[in-house]
Amino acid sequence: MEIPFDKNIYDAIYCFNLLHLFRKNDRKEFINKCKNKIKEEGYMFFAVFSNKENSYGKGKEVEKNTFESKPGRPVHYYTKKDLINEFNDFKLIETGIIKDPENHGDTGDHMHNLRYIYFHK
Repeated sequence: MEIPFDKNIYDAIYCFNLLHLFRKNDRKEFINKCKNKIKEEGYMFFAVFSNKENSYGKGKEVEKNTFESKPGRPVHYYTKKDLINEFNDFKLIETGIIKDPENHGDTGDHMHNLRYIYFHK
């Protein structure tokens, strides 16, 4: 969970398709580390799996709204409220759903329904 950057503080952080791969405590830790890497009034944008995903609810539930479709590979599916609560220390600018097309090769094209949040410190 190390963020391998120097001691610089940044104007913004962009995190796409990553945060939902952590369990609850690790998500909190990662968010706090990001918070410490941006300037006051710095901006952050996160895009994560939403509860609108086709894979939501499939597999073993290991935490609320977190499922392992494959053992040892948890995925958290965010509701709007859940995502806003995750970042309640920040000033919300915008949140919503975006469509993200993807192709895994043999399984073909599919569409992800990602929830995003844009905010500042």
